[in-house]
Amino acid sequence: MSDSSSNNFGYTGSMLLTYFTFKFKFPKKFFILIALLFATNAFCQQTVVYPRPESEDDVRSSYPVMLLQQCERKNPRLISLKPSNVSTQQGRSLRQVANNSGIDIAWVLTTKQREEALLPIRIPIDRGLIGWRLLLIKNTKDDVFNTITNNDQLANLLAGQGHDWPDVDILKANDFKVSSSSTYQGLFHMLARERIDYFPRAISEVWPEYEANSHLDLKVHSKLVMYYPSAFYFFVNKNNHFLAKLIEDCLIESIQDGSFKTLFDGYFSDSIKRSNLQNRTILRLTNPLLPAATPINKSEYWFSPEEYISEG
Repeated sequence: MSDSSSNNFGYTGSMLLTYFTFKFKFPKKFFILIALLFATNAFCQQTVVYPRPESEDDVRSSYPVMLLQQCERKNPRLISLKPSNVSTQQGRSLRQVANNSGIDIAWVLTTKQREEALLPIRIPIDRGLIGWRLLLIKNTKDDVFNTITNNDQLANLLAGQGHDWPDVDILKANDFKVSSSSTYQGLFHMLARERIDYFPRAISEVWPEYEANSHLDLKVHSKLVMYYPSAFYFFVNKNNHFLAKLIEDCLIESIQDGSFKTLFDGYFSDSIKRSNLQNRTILRLTNPLLPAATPINKSEYWFSPEEYISEG
């Protein structure tokens, strides 16, 4: 986001004026005074750049972008969304946000390190679904995975993950073996070529990925699910308090008016039911990277399998 009057809090006079004009009912004279202070750029709409998907088959950004578009519709005078000019891997996108160099907002699994480097909006946008992992495997390996009933047995096999994903450290902290890839799409080819044994994927990701890579002779194993507590947040630059507050207010409003849950169910309820969690063995892992500030006690923020089991 760029504006010639930006201050060290990461937002501009025009952004403040517009935000408070539409959010609060101050006297008209107050806004005349503020307008005089920022007359050169009042009501300047800000462009908010988000990461472009890593490949044509990468559907992971569809839901976060829809959430951002909800916020754009609620605040049309304040922000205008735009994808980045080129695709970037997760680590690079976060560096660009941190350095205020071409990307203004990103969405990733939270860690202590990321919350130190960036400003998190502590509302899990996928209700914690990122922590429920099904196993994408080679179609011919089903018999091998059918014999597994605990963490130790699965830990003998080789998992695949992105080289800059925190899941690598989470799995290793639980004594799992991990091989990493520098590209997202490369992981599916590593699995197809049996360079890894399985690729743990979130319920929110696995089914469209499985279908997009059906030509590689893969399948979603039917009997196991890994779980570790995780939160998937929007992150902005450490100084961009304006954008963080705007997005946080929008998400809270969407939770309260039900539109958040409607969008979530529209994207994920079929995948949740298809995952048949009630008939899977849950392999529970710890997450040493989860920050203490994670709002675990706010039940309205989190996914519960029981919600969808009772719906049949």
